Amino acid sequence: MSITRTLLASDLDGTLIPLERDANRLREVEDFVAATRATPSLGLAYVTGRHLSLAEDGIAEVGLPRPDWFVCDVGTSVYRKSGDRFEADADYRGQMKAALGGLDGDDVRAAIGVVEGIVLQEDEKQAEFKVSYYTDGRHELFVDPVRRRLEAAGAEVNLVASFDPVSGRGLLDVLPAGVAKDYAVRYLHEHAGIEEDHLVYAGDSGNDKAAMLAGFKVIVVGNADAALKDDLEAESTLRGLSEKIYFAENSYARGVLEGLRYFGFVG
Repeated sequence: MSITRTLLASDLDGTLIPLERDANRLREVEDFVAATRATPSLGLAYVTGRHLSLAEDGIAEVGLPRPDWFVCDVGTSVYRKSGDRFEADADYRGQMKAALGGLDGDDVRAAIGVVEGIVLQEDEKQAEFKVSYYTDGRHELFVDPVRRRLEAAGAEVNLVASFDPVSGRGLLDVLPAGVAKDYAVRYLHEHAGIEEDHLVYAGDSGNDKAAMLAGFKVIVVGNADAALKDDLEAESTLRGLSEKIYFAENSYARGVLEGLRYFGFVG
């Protein structure tokens, strides 16, 4: 009898990687790992804003298993497992270059210039097709001013605003036009040979929203941003996706495991 293949595509920080590192939270990660290892038909893809090296450090720190795929830099880079290493997906990289319309990170930074209330994130948080800023106060207020400057420079980009509860700062990512986590998850769906109904996405913050409304099954962990939960409830109803979205009672890895059991992906 053939085994139906399924795929969990999950955010890391605030979803599978708990913001707290206490013993209880780490035991929840262990429970998640045990359940996934007992389900050989379940593939794993980690979808994160981190660079590949930082993503690998993060999963090692809390004991998460190595995935089949890494989607890094807020959906602008995809890596597939090759033996003990992860290799950049060349086709996906070509798509990113085309989507950015020939611009690079330096062009984007020059077009934005100086905007009061935003500051570039550290060098290790920048990527070939992603420019990232910290923002003060309400992060969504900076989207329109930045967008106007980029449009004036002829840049074709996508702006994704979210909030980091650890630092208390807003985050603003400048990505190639039409590209975010949802774009990358659709790419995985097409290239991993997984049927739409057998892919579930898990997340907790604003930069997961587009992927959560892409038509796949969804797990919203209990610690997710309240505004995100409200938006998902309203928009999923309008789009006829309500039955595909599960709002977990539990937080972090325990919430993801709760959702996987709800959808029947693990025992």
